Amino acid sequence: MKKRTTAYFLVLVLIVTSLLGCSRKNNIRTDEQITPDKDTSVQEKGRYLEKKVDLPELKKSESILKILRNKEKKFEVYAYDEAKSLYNCYTQKDDMSWSRSEPGWLNQKDLKKVSLTSMCLGQDGNYYAGFTDYSTTKSFLVKSEDNGSRSKKVDLPYLLKPAKKVKKATYYPSVNGIQVLADGSLVLLDMWQGNNLLVFSPDGKQQDKIPADTQKNFTVTGSTVIAANESDSGIFLYDTQSKSTTKTYDYTYNDNGAAYALLDDQTLLVGDSAGIQRMIKDGTMWEKTVDGSLTSMSMPTTYIQDLFVGGESPEDYYGVFSDSGSGFKLLHFIFDKNVSAIPSNQLTVYSLKENKTLRQAISLYQGENPDTQINYVAAMGEEEGNVSDYIKALNTELLAGNGADIILLDGLPADSYIEKGVLADISDIIKPLADSGEILSNIAGGYETDGKIYQMPLRFSIPVIYGKKDALTHVSDLKDIVDYMKSSSVPYSGPLTYHQLTRSYLALYREEFLTDKRLSDDKFSAFLKNLKAVAENTGAAETMKDINNSNKNKLFWDSTTTFFGIKNGKFQAGMTQITNISSSMMLFALLKDTTLDYGSLNSTFLPSGMAGLNKSGKNQDAAKAFLKFLYSKEVQDADLYDGFPVNGASLKKWAEEDDKGISIATSDSDGNYFTAEWPGKEDRLRLYDTLQSLNKPIKINEELDNILTEQIIPYLKGDIDLNQAVSAVKTKVSTYLSE
Repeated sequence: MKKRTTAYFLVLVLIVTSLLGCSRKNNIRTDEQITPDKDTSVQEKGRYLEKKVDLPELKKSESILKILRNKEKKFEVYAYDEAKSLYNCYTQKDDMSWSRSEPGWLNQKDLKKVSLTSMCLGQDGNYYAGFTDYSTTKSFLVKSEDNGSRSKKVDLPYLLKPAKKVKKATYYPSVNGIQVLADGSLVLLDMWQGNNLLVFSPDGKQQDKIPADTQKNFTVTGSTVIAANESDSGIFLYDTQSKSTTKTYDYTYNDNGAAYALLDDQTLLVGDSAGIQRMIKDGTMWEKTVDGSLTSMSMPTTYIQDLFVGGESPEDYYGVFSDSGSGFKLLHFIFDKNVSAIPSNQLTVYSLKENKTLRQAISLYQGENPDTQINYVAAMGEEEGNVSDYIKALNTELLAGNGADIILLDGLPADSYIEKGVLADISDIIKPLADSGEILSNIAGGYETDGKIYQMPLRFSIPVIYGKKDALTHVSDLKDIVDYMKSSSVPYSGPLTYHQLTRSYLALYREEFLTDKRLSDDKFSAFLKNLKAVAENTGAAETMKDINNSNKNKLFWDSTTTFFGIKNGKFQAGMTQITNISSSMMLFALLKDTTLDYGSLNSTFLPSGMAGLNKSGKNQDAAKAFLKFLYSKEVQDADLYDGFPVNGASLKKWAEEDDKGISIATSDSDGNYFTAEWPGKEDRLRLYDTLQSLNKPIKINEELDNILTEQIIPYLKGDIDLNQAVSAVKTKVSTYLSE
């Protein structure tokens, strides 16, 4: 497909980002919902199991664009062959194999230089497709004619009127979604219209505007539109003939899209990451038929596109999904009366915050092991709260010999758990993986103590310093930075909030004053004075207009002020965190054709998804099997924007991956504008080598860091003097460490 213009792509990126950034709080189980010790000797039988439908084998130059179900209720897979600039259609046969044909209506000459953006089989029996010419941002619609042998443009004057003007650029309506009613009326999703669906008559006249949450997908049946309401709290059925809502059902949405189906008896079906639920006509209670937590529907990389009902009894379902890691997939959900309704093997995993890679692994593991259920407790979900309260509750359980089988130690006092014998030695799992090269030995080596390993991250990020080359060599300690900073009249870096400045420098240099559970007064005084010098030099403040407070605990966060300041020579250096190849795009674009450079911060890495095994867990063998699975290529290949994989083959795959079709852009309030494309092979390989050289994990203890931060900030602001700050911190830290 043709590469999109940068500015237009940025708009699309923002929309996709909003889709990916939703909270999963409604899909998080609580302790009260989990009964891992329940007697499963006598279990109710019957549960929906998932089966993957094999899709047609495609050439390397082909990619799937859409999966539809035709009038004969056979699936059709539409693919685009980049090498031949040709659309192919693969139709499912009775024996489940696929036959290929060339859909003439999509392969017209006037469609060769434009990109397909949406497609559907209308309720009127015709196929429709939306196309966009990204050189002009103009879109248009075509429909199939003569049994699909040719296409005809749909007359829709709306698409010719400008939708938005940004400086000198003009953008036109975009066909981001299309459905067609039985009478040929069009229901159109245009990203410029916000939360509204537009209805057009067959002759192209606008008939209606339907308020809806357009991020939750929509579908049509007959003359009815099914969609999520604006408040994201329910599903409504809208009759386009009477122009009125006929039904509204309360519904708690989950992540990763939504799909709907309305049966002949008016039973409504909805599918999302929580599973598949049904509501009978005039009903008030949802019945969950397919539990998403026991299928791959709950995988963070999986987004449901369409939902269909098969012909089995009991009712079976087909789901069309897009997977950010492997493209499209077609899943069949069939009721098996012989399996236990509740899996006989139960494991529990605990973390303070939701972890995407863990969620992905749970879905994959349960799909391969239907007799195992992994109950995931994300104690805090996505909400803010008092970390100390959650940790105290967990500590009470663990020290009593209870608690989850596997614990993600992010933000938890891992060293204390090791000292108290809470965690089991997992070196028999990790060492063989590291020795064989299956996982990165440089990362695993950072967690070996006296021949034992008690924790291992699922992912890791790299904090880097970038800017003037000589600045990169002066980061060995905080004093080194301050001495270098004094040598120039140009500020060392762009401003941060006191909170972010403190957290980032604590992460790097905490061990300068806090070792072996002891705080050195003299060294802490020196640290504070140096930190204040950095704060004053860089213009740190309590709040910053271009720093969102929701990112306050994010380490090594560089603002657009820093980025453009370094580009324009106003600052000497900046610190940023790279979590995957795409997050390095702006960095490499900045460095291109300049004397600027980047490097690691003292070979440190920032771990995430720190997994440990509860020594008192009641399911040791099963827990170890799942723990090992967490580091498999199957899990680690997926890019969930939460860090680089620790699996060696997965990391190499990421580094070798080339995506020339992606570009991003950023700008600041002064009108500066910057674009970046996927890093070239040389840049990716250099980053790959750097990642394999890191050997020093940054240890984060949320409780301890909160104590330090709360006492340091008043000193940086000038509210207390140095002696008061040292005294306050020493008292608080000593009390914490003695507990």
